[in-house]
Amino acid sequence: MNSQVRILKESVARKIAAGEVIDRPNSIVRELIDNAIDAGSSRIDLTLEGGGIDRIRLVDDGRGMSAEDLKLCCLPHATSKIITEDDLMTIRSLGFRGEALSSIAASSRLEIISSRDAESWKLSVLDGRVTDPVPWRGDKGTIVDAQDLFYSIPARRKFLKQPASEGTLCRKTFLEKALPFPEIHFQLSINGKVRTVLPPSDLKGRVCSAYPDACPPGMMVERKTILEGAQITIIAGRPEWNRSDRRFIQVYANNRRIDEYAFVQAMQYGYDELLPGGVFPVCFAFLEVDPALVDFNIHPAKREARFRNKGALHHELVNLVKDFLREFHPVFPGTTLPEATQQELGGPSPGVAAKQRTNWDRSMPQRSYPATPEAQTQRFTELVRETAPLRSQLHPGEVPGEAVHPVPEGEIRYMGQIMGVFLLAEVGDSLFILDQHAAHEKMLFERYKNELPPRQDQLIPFEFEASEEEIRFMEAHRPLFEGLGISFGPGQVGMWEITALPRAALSMESEIADFLKCRKGSPAELQKELYATMSCRNAIKEGDPIDPGAAMKLLENSLSLENPRCPHGRLLWFRLSRNELYGLVGRLV
Repeated sequence: MNSQVRILKESVARKIAAGEVIDRPNSIVRELIDNAIDAGSSRIDLTLEGGGIDRIRLVDDGRGMSAEDLKLCCLPHATSKIITEDDLMTIRSLGFRGEALSSIAASSRLEIISSRDAESWKLSVLDGRVTDPVPWRGDKGTIVDAQDLFYSIPARRKFLKQPASEGTLCRKTFLEKALPFPEIHFQLSINGKVRTVLPPSDLKGRVCSAYPDACPPGMMVERKTILEGAQITIIAGRPEWNRSDRRFIQVYANNRRIDEYAFVQAMQYGYDELLPGGVFPVCFAFLEVDPALVDFNIHPAKREARFRNKGALHHELVNLVKDFLREFHPVFPGTTLPEATQQELGGPSPGVAAKQRTNWDRSMPQRSYPATPEAQTQRFTELVRETAPLRSQLHPGEVPGEAVHPVPEGEIRYMGQIMGVFLLAEVGDSLFILDQHAAHEKMLFERYKNELPPRQDQLIPFEFEASEEEIRFMEAHRPLFEGLGISFGPGQVGMWEITALPRAALSMESEIADFLKCRKGSPAELQKELYATMSCRNAIKEGDPIDPGAAMKLLENSLSLENPRCPHGRLLWFRLSRNELYGLVGRLV
């Protein structure tokens, strides 16, 4: 009987292995930039043609390679970064596996020109055959030219996207690689035209240059903290400049962009008291972790990592963001955020500020929410001023929203409920409009935080399914859940049961089951999520009537808060002063 098991030819095996490392053009961009940075380059120029499918050319001014190095560099597992397994515990270079150039050589037509010690050599690889290096001419550094990607692997090439889409992915990788190295000059050219130039700068300057549409420079700050075995730096946007997506919440660990949801969540959690639900901050986190405490050798693109001190990093990242945002907490309710000048925003002189502001508005399709009640009032009146019929009626010399005052002292005069959700009140010379649901939600949330809700045993346990990972999470956090008033245990085969709940969550069994299985967040975040959900479910709803006594209690509580936001970040109230109301209707003050 003939054997059906065969040993693959080396050329076939190399092409299969290459597909694990190089799956599209941006993979080549990633590997080549890593090598250039590890070579100590001060300038890196990347050129793309046909979205990187036709050609990727990278030029650096790093240390270069000798003829002996060139002979070895395209062989599998050839690397200058490590020698033994123990070196993995101290690795600080971006590359270390020795797979990049051999994979690129197996999937493209490759040429490498490198100069070192005043000698230049050229190496060519075609159809998997490596030529001997020949003397060449060139400046210090290395030129890597990869053309006709996947010409030898048609099955892989036909699954590539259109050149424009592949080029966009390459540019994304280019920016992510450039971001943690502000001291290096980066330049990107596409189809013969220079598209992006990132000159040397500091870290904040690099973020603002790489992502000019993320946030104006004057609205970004840099903060650092040090803990045992690590340092964390954030480049964070002020809370009043936010987005409708998470595109600009990015995490870098040891100069690599990583996909780590726990750290993304940590940054969001830091902002959540100041941002409404559905909007996201601009925040870049750069973690420098002792190599002995992190393992990047778990993903071909090194986009994932395992941290021994993940909990400590998460905790410090949350605290770093919250410490930065405490600079804005004194605005409740007595002051307002200082408005950034046009020059702080990275724009032109004040003489052309209005034009620049219009350009910013057009380039930023996402919705931006003010960070304080005062700022929201100011935003509202600015919009009014831009409305021609109302602008012409405003009292000359009186600009609504310019004068920002604290909540005035004096008696609260409740005036009634409108639209089934808003409560109106007069305090001093100001009209306050309060969201009854958000205000009640905030009151309940603070009560649950300060007074543990009574616990109620379930007469009929609530059954739910859980995966092995979810069960491990629940068991690991059992003391926390028990402290929150939730008891659970195994039920019938393959099922789990909730046997006790906080009394305020008796009608929320399904939500509590999802909460138990969420597998994310620190204890403080889990507690907040539970209490926020309970508060939202139990608070007065839109359309519910409210008696004057209850309305007054909500008003008194909400107008006395230092941070008048619900647990999900929405503002509780909105204020219009007497002067602003007079101006809106054209009445003389």
